[in-house]
Amino acid sequence: MLKLATAQPSISSDLKKNAARICDLIREAAAVGADCAHFPEAALSGYVKSEIKSWSDVDWEALEASLNEVRACCAETGIWAFVGCNHRHPDLSRPLNSLHIIDGHGHAVARYDKQYCSNAEITDWYAAGNKPITVDIRGIRLGFLICIEVQFPELFMEYERLGVDCLCLSSGPGLKTFRIQCQGYAASNCFWLSYSVPQNASDKQPSCFIGPDGEILASCGCAASGLVLGEIDPTNPKWDIPVNKARLWRRRARIGEIYREHRLKE
Repeated sequence: MLKLATAQPSISSDLKKNAARICDLIREAAAVGADCAHFPEAALSGYVKSEIKSWSDVDWEALEASLNEVRACCAETGIWAFVGCNHRHPDLSRPLNSLHIIDGHGHAVARYDKQYCSNAEITDWYAAGNKPITVDIRGIRLGFLICIEVQFPELFMEYERLGVDCLCLSSGPGLKTFRIQCQGYAASNCFWLSYSVPQNASDKQPSCFIGPDGEILASCGCAASGLVLGEIDPTNPKWDIPVNKARLWRRRARIGEIYREHRLKE
C-alpha cells in the first residue's frame, strides 16, 4: 500500500514563496503519514504567460537553489515529492515543462518532460519531452502526465500497458472538464489517479484523488490551499473488480482473442 498526498498550493512569481509553500505541504503530508506528495504543473518555477512573461526574466540559479530546498525537505521528512518545475536542458534551445521526481533521501531520481505541449507552449515557449516515466515506490508503480495531456487518451493507455497502479496528472489553470476526464481515464484504465492543480485555479476544478472505478475519493476545497490523502492498495477487496477483474479482462478484450470463436464472420 502507498499513501499519496495530492497537493493544492498557491503559486506565485516569487520562487522563495513557492519553495516555502511546497516544503510546508511536504511536511504536512509527512505528518499525516504520506509516502509521497504530488504537486501541480510549474508549482515551483511558476508557469509561462501567468507568472513568467519572458525567459529572460528567469533566474535559473535561484530556481536551482529553490529546487535544492525542496530536495532537502524530502530528505528531512523521508517522503517523495513530484514537483512541477521548468527545466533547462543543455541540448535544447528552449526549457522543458517538467515534473521532478525526488525520493525520500532528497535525490532527483527521474524527470518527466511534458510530451504534448499546447499550441501556445510549442509555438513560443517550450521544447517537448519524448517518453513516459514510471517509478516504483513501496511496490506501487506510478506514472506522470502534465495538464493538456489529459486530452490524449493514448498516453493513459500507454501507462496502463506499462502497468502503473496510479497516474499523477499535474495541471495548471485548465478547463473544468479536465477533472471529469481524469475520472473517466481512471475508470476505463482501472488505476488510481491523483489530480493536482494550483490554488489559483481550484475554483473551477479542485485537486482530487480518484479511485480505479472513477470515483472521487477525496477532494481539496475550492480556492483553498492544502492537500488530501489517498491510499493505493491493490490488495484491498473493495477494489477487486476494477483492479483484478476488469483491468485484466480489458487487456484480453483489446487483444481480441477471447472474441475470435464467437465473432460474426460476415
